[in-house]
Amino acid sequence: MLIYNLITVLICTITTTLALPPKFVFDGPESQRKYLVTNLPGLSDNLQPDQIPLMFAGQLQLHPENHSSYFFWKFSDPYRIPENKKRTIFWLNGGPGCSSMDGALMEVGPLRVEKGGKLGYNNGSWHRAADIVFIDQPVGTGFSFADKLISELNQVSDYMLVFLKKYFEIFPEELDNDIYFAGESYAGQYIPYIANGILDHNEKSGEKPYNLKGVMIGNGWISPNEQSLSYFPFFYNHGLIKTNNPHWGSILNQVEECQRLVDEADAHWNDNTVDPAEVNFGPCDAILNKLLQSTGDGQCINMYDYLLRDSFPSCGMNWPPDLKDVTPYLRDRDVVNALNLEHIETWKECSGSVSNAFTAKNSFPAVHLLPRLTENIQVVLFNGDRDIICNTMGTLSFLKKLEWGGSKGFTDEETNINWIYDNEDVGYIKTERNMTFINVYNASHMVPFDVPNTSRALIDLITRNYDEVISPETNQTSFVTYPLGVRKQLQDTPPTDSTNNSTTTTTTTTAESKEPTSNKITRVIQLLVICILMWGIYVLYSSYKSRPSSIIRKTGKSVPSNKKKNVQWADQLHSYEDDDIKDFESDQQEGFFKKALHKLTGTSVTGGDNRGNYVPTSSQYIEDIELGEGIRDESVPDDFIIASDDEEVVEEGQERDLVDDNKKSMKNNNKDAQSS
Repeated sequence: MLIYNLITVLICTITTTLALPPKFVFDGPESQRKYLVTNLPGLSDNLQPDQIPLMFAGQLQLHPENHSSYFFWKFSDPYRIPENKKRTIFWLNGGPGCSSMDGALMEVGPLRVEKGGKLGYNNGSWHRAADIVFIDQPVGTGFSFADKLISELNQVSDYMLVFLKKYFEIFPEELDNDIYFAGESYAGQYIPYIANGILDHNEKSGEKPYNLKGVMIGNGWISPNEQSLSYFPFFYNHGLIKTNNPHWGSILNQVEECQRLVDEADAHWNDNTVDPAEVNFGPCDAILNKLLQSTGDGQCINMYDYLLRDSFPSCGMNWPPDLKDVTPYLRDRDVVNALNLEHIETWKECSGSVSNAFTAKNSFPAVHLLPRLTENIQVVLFNGDRDIICNTMGTLSFLKKLEWGGSKGFTDEETNINWIYDNEDVGYIKTERNMTFINVYNASHMVPFDVPNTSRALIDLITRNYDEVISPETNQTSFVTYPLGVRKQLQDTPPTDSTNNSTTTTTTTTAESKEPTSNKITRVIQLLVICILMWGIYVLYSSYKSRPSSIIRKTGKSVPSNKKKNVQWADQLHSYEDDDIKDFESDQQEGFFKKALHKLTGTSVTGGDNRGNYVPTSSQYIEDIELGEGIRDESVPDDFIIASDDEEVVEEGQERDLVDDNKKSMKNNNKDAQSS
């Protein structure tokens, strides 16, 4: 039973040690510790230790004069592979006025809010490929605040530059990182302006430049009126409206009014001032409203996913379903305290006051800035194919008219590149001159919400961490990306233009992701601990096996005796002479490890054989053999001694006399038998 228990403990110890990753302990500066998130409610309910991210959150003051602060929430993976450690992504949601906590808790962040305030894990989280920072902006959005709201896109850029300065003062080790801005929807206006502001800062400020590498905009509201023109053909092509619809004529009239505004804006595209037609959004916005009304019968189409329905007139405003759990979670007082909020605002997904104030009437639509961006960084525009409000048709429409890199649109409008992720066809790609368009299959307005693992591979596309393969049968080009753990060595060169794909075949071998050195050292220590435990168990087992024991079996027709039998073994019968007593005392003073060493090597303290042997009996015995000192002559083959308590002990000479008497008695008996 003892051995069984010891083996059970050993197995449990080994299993637990190997299953648990090394616990990450933050040892950063005090300036960062102020923003460290340590006691987030619900965090340990469902997450494994290696799934819990390193988190920082809080409100950074921007302008003391108007009491403006931006709230940020940063996620970092302590166990991320080395190649992904020098990369920071700043994520923005849209609106205007919608919190980036949508992105953190429903899209690309590592946490998912579940029923009852528990947190689950998002296997497609982007934080495993980069540090990712979610920012509530502009002021008044989410947990950010100010005395006065802003209304123009150049203000968004200015505020973000102040935030970046403050952020890198707290995290200076990230200043040399590759920087990306990513977001969705109205972030299609924010991000180009922010990127343009960073380029200006790098050129003119005289300060250390930010290492901006690219932008990723999902289902972006980049060219608003051009996007609105796509609604009617999108509905018709997907069978959402038919020509016999009673609202058909009214909708066509609305489309024509919007088209006139777009044509006028195109005529003044190169003007240095904003054309009023280009920021007159009302007539074009009305197209979607009429289409939703025309398809409503108590319910209407979800404008963010045309496969779903919603109550009228919400038509998608109650989506996504996770929102019902996210809202109470971010209003919980313990959560607010864990996020280090000094100025507590009641969290709302989207702020109507921010949206109403942010008119952007004096700002060019962000589509005007894309050509300059492509001259300096990578621009990736990705669209979920089930979205209506910022659909694929609208994005491709303004790209067809846009001039960048010396040409207008993609030179080959008909040819697409297949996007393969984890051996599945997940979309198609167009890429030329630092501009990449990606259509993502089976995804809504919030691509990462629907296909989280696929969405993380967007980072591989912008960093060129993919294999380019040309099919010999069809001459079709594919970009092949992989799940985390199977990756391609990163390359610094920009993506290959699709115009050159027909003559280029790249097949790059993949490699398993390597474990960080610190983790390797920890694993070695764990292995050593396991070896010591196993060695200790073996020592205990050996000690147990060599413990004195005896088995006396009755043989033949032996008659039971009431007499007490005394059995003695060799390792119990040391002669207690003076030298032996000293040896015994020395043995008692030995340490555990030294004793174990003697046990393993089979040697005693004095160098003799200490293995258990049966004791040869002595020619003379005392009555209580357990205290006896006599050792019998070694020539006697008996292995052990059994003596009755009342047995008479005889001398050696007396023993021979008894034998002679027995022989004489036997002869006399034989003679008597013969004579009878």
